[in-house]
Amino acid sequence: MSGNETGTQLAAEDVFRTFKVNAKGRRRALLTAVNGVSLSIGPAETVALVGESGSGKSTLGRMMLGLDEPTTGRIVYGGQDVGSLDRAQWRRFRREVQVVFQDTGSSLNPRRSIGDSVAMPLRYNLGLDRRAVQGRVGELLETVGLPPGTFMHRSPLELSGGQRQRVSIARALASEPRFIIADEAVSALDVSVRAQVLKVMKEIQHSRQLSYLFISHDLGVVRAIADRVVVMYLGEIVEAGPASVVMKRPAHPYTRSLLAAAPRPDPSARTLIKPHVTGEIPSPIDPPSGCRFHTRCPLATDLCATTVPPAVQFDDGSSSACHFATDVRAGLGPWDSSTAAETTRADKGVSSTP
Repeated sequence: MSGNETGTQLAAEDVFRTFKVNAKGRRRALLTAVNGVSLSIGPAETVALVGESGSGKSTLGRMMLGLDEPTTGRIVYGGQDVGSLDRAQWRRFRREVQVVFQDTGSSLNPRRSIGDSVAMPLRYNLGLDRRAVQGRVGELLETVGLPPGTFMHRSPLELSGGQRQRVSIARALASEPRFIIADEAVSALDVSVRAQVLKVMKEIQHSRQLSYLFISHDLGVVRAIADRVVVMYLGEIVEAGPASVVMKRPAHPYTRSLLAAAPRPDPSARTLIKPHVTGEIPSPIDPPSGCRFHTRCPLATDLCATTVPPAVQFDDGSSSACHFATDVRAGLGPWDSSTAAETTRADKGVSSTP
């Protein structure tokens, strides 16, 4: 089994994931973490999956890793249903689809040296002998910018957060993967270290033709690395499209609120002001009827409360599940008119500073 060279490499096809949980006033309730999501990633593509905590991003990522099974629907890799792989095919899938976790303090064993942590997949997944393993560990550490002579025998406890994350990337690369899922991989790092780690990941992607699913709530990270952006809210995809389109001209109020909430170092570069989004994300045990975002949306009408919005397809390859997607794309609604003017000036390449 191997990924397609020209088409989709890893995909979720109409996947649902439900959990039976204890709920107040009810002995057992059904929590729907992922609600009919379809998502595909092609070779050498970076797809960013964004949304608030509780939107279902990590649950979807776990299913695409094969760590969790969909309740219904299927995960497909290289044209094959991951749920039907035999033992040999499963081992190959586990080698070719790797993960970089957010918490490097937990994902790296403090009792193992850095060299031993990176060496394990080389021994178990690739079957290399001791001499080959040692040389390959040195190459991998060099790839992520860690001199092996300095770091090979160190403990994870002796490293900074950025250095540990580089070790995690080296360990993921050790199995010679085709696909890496990075779940909030840089969210715990400071800005300067984050930029360094993202640069390393982009360089590795270009040299090895890797595919990334980058799970994040930080739209600054998304802006720096993604080819395509997929926005989730309460278990559903509400907007998707090329990063250049979604980041500049969002067509869903939720995406617009996420962008407005992202800090900008230069106030004059701000192109969106925060919509009047209030409250917390509802419980997935009892989600709102109609559009799931209508309880927080500044544009919501009676239609939104009763009718699930269809996905509106735009000519630029983006889509938005909103009854008023065209108006949101045009900047109409509870947004400052001066903001629309700033956006127009920016699109024309006119500076807003004197």
